Amino acid sequence: MFGFSLAKLLVLALIIGAVIVGFRLFGRLSNPSGRVSDENASETRAFDTEYDPETETYVVRDDETKRG
Repeated sequence: MFGFSLAKLLVLALIIGAVIVGFRLFGRLSNPSGRVSDENASETRAFDTEYDPETETYVVRDDETKRG
């Protein structure tokens, strides 16, 4: 009953394959433009922060602070 058999392994492989195909289909439907473009990745910006002793927090530096 709980042993391995060829039929059970084939059914398991079909179920796993159906789940994988389902996730791929769902991913395509949720992102209609296809793949994520490199433009979105380049838009991600990092901000330099500095410690502000007055508020005891880290705040984003202004552009003038970076230059001078």
